[in-house]
Amino acid sequence: SLGSTEIKRGHTVQNGLNGGTSIKRYYDITPANNTGLNASLVFKYDDSELNGKPEPSLKLFKSTNSGSSWLFMGGNVNIASNEITLNGITSFSRWSADSSGVSAAITLIMEGFYNIPTSNLNMSDTVRVYLRNSATPYAIVDSSIGIIDSLTFKSAYQFPNAPSGSYYLQLKHRNSLETWSKNPVIYFQDTTLNYDFTFAATQAFGNNEILKGTKYCIYSGDVTQNGFIDLTDVVQINNDANAFKTGYQVSDANGNSIVGLDDVLIAYNNSLNFVSKKTPLNP
Repeated sequence: SLGSTEIKRGHTVQNGLNGGTSIKRYYDITPANNTGLNASLVFKYDDSELNGKPEPSLKLFKSTNSGSSWLFMGGNVNIASNEITLNGITSFSRWSADSSGVSAAITLIMEGFYNIPTSNLNMSDTVRVYLRNSATPYAIVDSSIGIIDSLTFKSAYQFPNAPSGSYYLQLKHRNSLETWSKNPVIYFQDTTLNYDFTFAATQAFGNNEILKGTKYCIYSGDVTQNGFIDLTDVVQINNDANAFKTGYQVSDANGNSIVGLDDVLIAYNNSLNFVSKKTPLNP
């Protein structure tokens, strides 16, 4: 339950959404309970507030720092009722809307973060996704940062600079192995493509995932981000464990905010299997 909730409506344009500006409406939503929610939002607006945006492609964006930066959240617009609806919201802050370009809803799990008994991640975390051309040299066309939800394993991504086309998905996470989609996927502007890395290893290039419980996960333990899980990763994690490091650390391979032996073992076990990235650039 949200508990007592304060909602403030504003009518000034917000900057930095989707590389541009928002419609002329935003909401600051402040509930008494603002963690671990599973809430829905119906964002209402007027035609006079569209600010030149094409209404059928409106999507929701969220800012946790009063509009300094924004995350693409998605949602479904109803142009007849002037509403954008989004479900599964875990927390509230400032919300506004802008038209979308190419967008994607991506499902993925970081091996170390996945807690089999609870079927959840130990924490939500940011993952950057790059869109790369489908032909050599596989140039980067656009990138987007999303937060992988600890309950649904999903995040929404927005690529305002990418035209419709065929692209590889490249995943980058702070201590996971770089992973690409199995094949290029086709995107169309003003639509959302869904891609799930968790139901089969064949969703990743080179089948480069590990089965944990019933879910396929991207490998954890590449804290040096060199494309190999090896002794250098094990040593760095071990050093941080000996220093009793806590909080948001790159060496926290399981996402429990404590660097310890369990993190060392994740990298060590993968290093024994000579786990390394597999991409079209180095298959």
